Amino acid sequence: MTDDDSVLLTVEDGVASITLNQPARGNALDLPLVRGLHHAVRDAAADDRARVVLLSGNGRLFCGGGDLREMQAAPDRGAFVNQLASAAHDAVRALAALEKPVVAAVQGSAAGAGLSLVLLCDLVLATPRTTFVTGYTAVGLTPDCGLSWLLPRAVGLSRALDLTLTSRKVTADEALAMGLVTRVVEEEELLADARGLCAGLARGPAHALGQARALLRSGYAAGFDEQLDREAETIARMAATEATGALIAGFLAR
Repeated sequence: MTDDDSVLLTVEDGVASITLNQPARGNALDLPLVRGLHHAVRDAAADDRARVVLLSGNGRLFCGGGDLREMQAAPDRGAFVNQLASAAHDAVRALAALEKPVVAAVQGSAAGAGLSLVLLCDLVLATPRTTFVTGYTAVGLTPDCGLSWLLPRAVGLSRALDLTLTSRKVTADEALAMGLVTRVVEEEELLADARGLCAGLARGPAHALGQARALLRSGYAAGFDEQLDREAETIARMAATEATGALIAGFLAR
């Protein structure tokens, strides 16, 4: 377990299970959660017992993105979002650098930064009801957590622009077709199938799997840190505007 219960970490049979654990808030990213995620990934990386990482979220949603309620309530919205994005990017960097295979079990929705977390995973299982959405521009924000760097590389620039500019929801079947998802399984079988996949990987050659992951992901790595810094600055600047404040307020009032 991490420093608090926002993120849970257990290691068993070669699998480090990292669980986002704020189900009542849709596992929205706030400072405790992103710091907990960073600590959990760092601990999993250092634990020789952990050969594979399983990332999941408790409750109805995998991750609903950044916590808009906290963002809207902040006295200085831009400063708050800069702090949150910077802390989240520490977790993102750790997850991107992990030299162990990462499997995601995604239920409900992966939105905004939650979609970024999915893109940082190597094998992604979803259910027929799972949806994916960038969401940022709908509330006057811009991508963070690596999404502007990861999404075009995963689905191509044209699709990435479509998903980002329209903020439309992508179904599990469409996500499978465009390569966001590895496999779609029945909802009641999601965690069991993800754990089974992890168990198979954990029985394999861990050193080779980890280095293969590192090689494939490092091929895109040029400029990643610079892009994260650019994202943090841009989303903070957008968050500080009155127009974004109005859009967030309208979203929260639904």
